[in-house]
Amino acid sequence: MKIKNDKIIIQITCLVVSVVLWAIIMIDTKPPMKETINSVPVTIRNLSALENSNLIMMNSDKDNLTINVNVEGSPDQVSKLKRGDFSAYIDVLGFPEGITNAKVEITGPSGVEILSTYPAQIACNIEGVISKVMDVTIQYEGMLAENYYKALSLSNPSSVKITGPRSVVNAADMAVATVNIANATDNVVKTVPVRIYDGTDTEIFMSAPVENVEVIVPIYPTKYVSLTPNVTGTPEEGYQLVDVTVKPERIKIAARQDILDTINELELADLDITGASKNILSSRDILNTDGLILLDLTTTPVVNATVDKTVDKELVFEPSEINFINVKEGYEVMLSDTQTEITVTVTGPSSIVNQLKKEELTITADMEGKEIGLHDILIVCTTEKEVDSISLDQEMLNVEVIGSTENDEE
Repeated sequence: MKIKNDKIIIQITCLVVSVVLWAIIMIDTKPPMKETINSVPVTIRNLSALENSNLIMMNSDKDNLTINVNVEGSPDQVSKLKRGDFSAYIDVLGFPEGITNAKVEITGPSGVEILSTYPAQIACNIEGVISKVMDVTIQYEGMLAENYYKALSLSNPSSVKITGPRSVVNAADMAVATVNIANATDNVVKTVPVRIYDGTDTEIFMSAPVENVEVIVPIYPTKYVSLTPNVTGTPEEGYQLVDVTVKPERIKIAARQDILDTINELELADLDITGASKNILSSRDILNTDGLILLDLTTTPVVNATVDKTVDKELVFEPSEINFINVKEGYEVMLSDTQTEITVTVTGPSSIVNQLKKEELTITADMEGKEIGLHDILIVCTTEKEVDSISLDQEMLNVEVIGSTENDEE
């Protein structure tokens, strides 16, 4: 009976101990906890080895790569985790040009299980490093002083070598050296940096620096000079050269001051009008332009030689239409009743002579120093029109100088 009771006591004791142990375990042991640690930094291994092979990683965020890490562990440990508790990296050793996915390798604190990372791989854009030579384009800032001109500028060297990722170098469209010429009145010589631009005028920054260049901008004074046409030969018989014009009449030139001071006009190449019976329109080169820069001249100057037929025209005047000049005060000029009409013959270009009117001619007789009595007076005919000659069928006129009626009464 005693043995049986001892057995019951032992069983009860075991049950109590088990319950107590279970309670202790349930109090001290908590279920595992899952958590995501965001923005864990990712380093890149063997980047320098990549660059030693003339390759470069083009990822814009390569200096700030991060991943999110999903972990599991005890609540006490997980709740204290920080980004710095993890070490993540990718290795680009041996990567070729192009896009290659690099697996993210990560380690964390002991006792914490890393379930996954996002992303698990990082796409690495690898490009070759290339070079090319580009001609330097010179651009300007500011305005020259008035009446000055900038001639063709030069850079030394005239080209530069650029080095960088393949896509960047291939996009390079222009190498520009900019020089300030504000108010310049003499040659400008400056050393300036070269900037690289793509086809949209956006500046590109090379992985290797671009050398500076020396820019030389020749600056010259300017002025306007007339163009002088030269005509040789004579037109066909019965025709004549009426006028010679040139367009443009003047041009703007630039040169060193000592040269500019010696030039007031520029001559054109000869235009031969031998045997011409009509107008001649011909382009003529400008002569003796050594040391000169011709400005604002879009076409070769054109010389217009106007050739017209020579004709005669007769106009008849009455003696009463003669204009007596320098008649002494108190005297009068009387014409004899026998005086006849005067025929005037005008010779000249048809375009002028055929349009000539009688009132555009003046016949005069100069009475300077003529006293009372009979006189033979020379008469002349003049006009403001451009004619070759004027002849009269009679050049002498017989007149009588008398005292005026008022003098007689006195």
